[in-house]
Amino acid sequence: MARERGRYSPLVGLTAGALGGLLIEDLGLHSLISFWGDMGPVVVVCALACALLWTTRLRRLTGLGVAALGVLWLLVAFTPLTSWLAEGLVRRDPPSAADAVFVHASSIYPTGELSSTAMSRILHGVELVAEHQAPALVLSDLKRPYPSYAGATKSLLENLGITAEVDTVGGNLNTRDEALSLARLCNERGWKRVIVVTSPYHTRRACAAVEHEGLSVVCSPSAETNFDIKGLTRSDGRRRAFSAALHERIGLLLYGWRGWLAKSPAES
Repeated sequence: MARERGRYSPLVGLTAGALGGLLIEDLGLHSLISFWGDMGPVVVVCALACALLWTTRLRRLTGLGVAALGVLWLLVAFTPLTSWLAEGLVRRDPPSAADAVFVHASSIYPTGELSSTAMSRILHGVELVAEHQAPALVLSDLKRPYPSYAGATKSLLENLGITAEVDTVGGNLNTRDEALSLARLCNERGWKRVIVVTSPYHTRRACAAVEHEGLSVVCSPSAETNFDIKGLTRSDGRRRAFSAALHERIGLLLYGWRGWLAKSPAES
């Protein structure tokens, strides 16, 4: 009897819930709903919710849910699942001159410091301007309270001795907002052709979203700093790449359903 009560203890549910929350964080499943905040409180909520459910008839379903997350973790870490999911996501167009380089937004800290992904994107944009592929650099700003990317970018240009026009558009909430904001600026300036810079897995959706607004696009991926995109041979790299690939697959389906993407030549 004591053993039976122990099996149904809230402590067992608390442990299972914490494990489930950590698996969700490690696999980046929060990217499914575009949540990029602190995952610590989410793990706590999962633990507490499972502790409560473990004392009810839903404990078996709760246990199966955590077990399913464990199986998914193993599949992602030790099979080619991520590589299959990422196939066809990267778009890399031949280099070509344009009116402006547009850099998609990524993480920026409240202090104005850039994350590794944001720095990689901006560095590639600066590189393209330095190579005289476009005279202007356009940055996408996020909605407040996030600070602008302009300060860090202008400091970088100044330190490297590069002269370029720097514009910002936003604040933006998502890739669709960014495409619309860029299109408005291009209409004002009379620009017709832009080089779009973003992370490799994001290129297909981002470039098609800009093309949907009537602009000619040269897609130019930045370097991927979170995993080895050319060889997903390590389990940690596969896990990090999984969330990015899954987010883009869902994004492509959603944007395609809403009619926010330009059709590829094969679809026309």
